Amino acid sequence: MHRFALLSRSIQTGVDPERFSYCELGCGHGFSTLLLAAAHPDAEFHANDFLPSHIAYARKLAADTGVANASFYDDSFEEFGRRDLPDFDIIVLHGVYSWVSAENRKHIVDFIARRLKIGGVVYISYNCHPGWAAMSPLRDLMIMFAGNPDEPILNRIDHALDKVQGLFDANSLYTRVYPMLKDRFDSVRKQTRSYVAHEYFNRDWTIFYHTDVARDFRDAKLNFGASVQMLDHLDHFNLNPEQQKLLNETPNADHREVLRDFLANRQFRRDLYVKGGLSLAPLERNDLIANTRFALSVLPAEIPRNLLTALGSFGLNPAAFDPVIAAFERGPRTIRQLQTEDGTKTLGFALLLDTVMTLVGNNHLQPCLDAAGDARRSSYTKTFNTAIMQHAKSSGELAFLASPLTGGGVYLDRFGRLFLLGYQSGHADPAAFARDCLIARGERLIRDGKLLESPEDNLTYLREQYERFKERLPLLKQLGIV
Repeated sequence: MHRFALLSRSIQTGVDPERFSYCELGCGHGFSTLLLAAAHPDAEFHANDFLPSHIAYARKLAADTGVANASFYDDSFEEFGRRDLPDFDIIVLHGVYSWVSAENRKHIVDFIARRLKIGGVVYISYNCHPGWAAMSPLRDLMIMFAGNPDEPILNRIDHALDKVQGLFDANSLYTRVYPMLKDRFDSVRKQTRSYVAHEYFNRDWTIFYHTDVARDFRDAKLNFGASVQMLDHLDHFNLNPEQQKLLNETPNADHREVLRDFLANRQFRRDLYVKGGLSLAPLERNDLIANTRFALSVLPAEIPRNLLTALGSFGLNPAAFDPVIAAFERGPRTIRQLQTEDGTKTLGFALLLDTVMTLVGNNHLQPCLDAAGDARRSSYTKTFNTAIMQHAKSSGELAFLASPLTGGGVYLDRFGRLFLLGYQSGHADPAAFARDCLIARGERLIRDGKLLESPEDNLTYLREQYERFKERLPLLKQLGIV
């Protein structure tokens, strides 16, 4: 995905898509790093997290899934910077930069300056202005009401949320001036308390303008490359003509990004920065994109024919989207191939690219790796995926499997993982296999708000779910998971 996002902005990096060195700063439990490592057996992965319990989990999961090309360290950012590590092609920070101190941000930038190779890429996500302008004071109020830091965090969170709810119940002027706050606060209350603790009750919590992060990264000799969200690259969906004119008349690239954030009232950015990326001529860029393989990541029936953006709802052109989706339903292919196939060859490169980018931007289509490496990658992802499916016997967590085609993750719910495990293990009745796995744990299913007590009722429900799952099998086969 990173390579395609940068290519769409005519930027070429020095990163080999198969053989690269990868670092994740603040990896949590390490699942995403392990999934990527399984799908890229010829790459080298390193990741840190300050909490030893997170690293212990990551190392055990690496052993359980047979991933041998990933190493995990319970280091602070400062300690990690002193460790004897290779230089990296890719450095990733997801959900880190806004939630660490200024001192730790300096350690991060220093690490990137010293460890990122020329031609390397940094992925960073963070909370940004102006989308947090109304919510930020409410977060400060939540912190104020959280009380004694020595008390259990979950009790403090519930107390703070209840107190802030009083602002809405009392019809305060603040909540009337910002009417959208109610929906946002209601969504906070529905989140798991562990998510709320990280997102809102972290000791360090900083909202940035794009220019703040761009300035920090310029100290490490990095330049902004592209948003990793492909829909951000399609101005005709996101900006009206007056807004596009405003951007086009703004010569400073960083200022344009800030204007984009204001035009969309954006509250979260997912960006790519590059150290020494090369600018591509239009023909070079189009040639590289045309030869990139793509594969569907959802069933065609699940792809809506309208797109909701800041400008409203757009109906997608059926003359382009229907034949393109139908072509990808037959299997992974390149835009170059679409240009030669019946149904799509008359669309032209520009329309095909726009259609593909829209599907990628909605997570309906994924860029793929070179087909020559599919078989080798598959031997590693099979071991990883089997272990993750085995994990579904006891837990609903770890809901992604690794695709040897895309090199990324494919979501599959717990029932799906159990069904697939039973299917691949040769069970005559995968639904009964899933039922037996759940019963062995003392678990029962809920249907229409009612607990299904008998094994027969549980099996009937699972067989209905299995019929739906079978519709997904051709897609999973195309993605190399089956």
